[in-house]
Amino acid sequence: MHNGRSIRVTSVWVISGLIGLFSLLATAQTKPEIDANAWLLMELNSGEVLVSQNAELALPPASITKLMMNYVIFARLQTGELKPLDSVPISEHAWRAEGSRMFADVNTRIELEHLLKSTIVQSGNDAAIALAEFTGGSEFAFAQLMNQAAKKLGLNQSNFVNSTGLPAEGHLMSALDIAKLAAAIIKEYPKYYAWYAEKEYTHNGITQPNRNKLLWKDDSVDGLKTGFTNAAGYCLVGSAVRDKQRWIAVVLGAKSVSAREAAVLELLNYGFNYFDATEKLNQQGGLKSVKVYGGEADEVLLQSMAPANLVVPKGRQADVEVTLHHSPYFEAPIEVGQPMGLAQLTLDGKTLIEVPLVATSEIKLAGWWKRMMDSIKLRAKQFWEE
Repeated sequence: MHNGRSIRVTSVWVISGLIGLFSLLATAQTKPEIDANAWLLMELNSGEVLVSQNAELALPPASITKLMMNYVIFARLQTGELKPLDSVPISEHAWRAEGSRMFADVNTRIELEHLLKSTIVQSGNDAAIALAEFTGGSEFAFAQLMNQAAKKLGLNQSNFVNSTGLPAEGHLMSALDIAKLAAAIIKEYPKYYAWYAEKEYTHNGITQPNRNKLLWKDDSVDGLKTGFTNAAGYCLVGSAVRDKQRWIAVVLGAKSVSAREAAVLELLNYGFNYFDATEKLNQQGGLKSVKVYGGEADEVLLQSMAPANLVVPKGRQADVEVTLHHSPYFEAPIEVGQPMGLAQLTLDGKTLIEVPLVATSEIKLAGWWKRMMDSIKLRAKQFWEE
């Protein structure tokens, strides 16, 4: 029976690192050399990590922690659980926060959006604690919300015990988790992501610059976050977009501010200069029509389950080949979205990605007469194919 149900199809998957591997072989002399505890370069849409070192090593993330704090708040703003104009109290615990601060006065109330921008632009620890207490009831309880969100995002090397990133035992993130989190913020909350590009923040008459100095050094950079503690070293996650392509670079444990900035720029430039991000299988009209027996319609149109996002060496987009794997015919009934095979994308004979093929329309069983005639035709076809 070729009704499509017997074909085993998995969800979209990428052969991890394969395209990056053979791409790097062609440009080995250009591979970045970064002096830091951990680092990586990721393309946004594919999630492809091109180059990395210790990417899955759990390390102290310092204030990069606030990306997860932000993510939790963004989600609640989106659902309406929190409002931008909510009046947030400043506790003594928040007021006494160490490190970078917005200088919020104790026992005052500040609008949520104003506090949130502080954590993004100026990295205010007092603002981060106030938001955590307001949303979770306590900073520790809010950290559990952060851990829940991390689990949903698949951040397997992350654990949070506070909202600021101030040193604490067991408070850890990996470079890969940070890149995944940055990608989620960019994709899911573009309105709020724009705030990461703001260059200064003012409260109580005090104006402080964004700590991400790459915003001044490269116009294509529009985020995201810096961090520093003695335990973490100098950390930075940066993202840039050029010619509709976006890359994310993470550097943890660099030796200085200038070193982390130079490292992130080197990684971003490497991605833009030597690789192309491309989208395939995004046709609106389907990929191929296939014969159907016993149905009200005689053909079913196949389409990829989702567009295929790839990273290829510079200038090689047109060389990607697409091969469709499916049965030569199917039998009704067929449901919309039913798995029907695979689309295999290759470059230079190497598989880059396989995407499930699905039916674009429902095909119901035909009346008994057409079913009988189609059954005769199908048996004859099978006889001559044997």
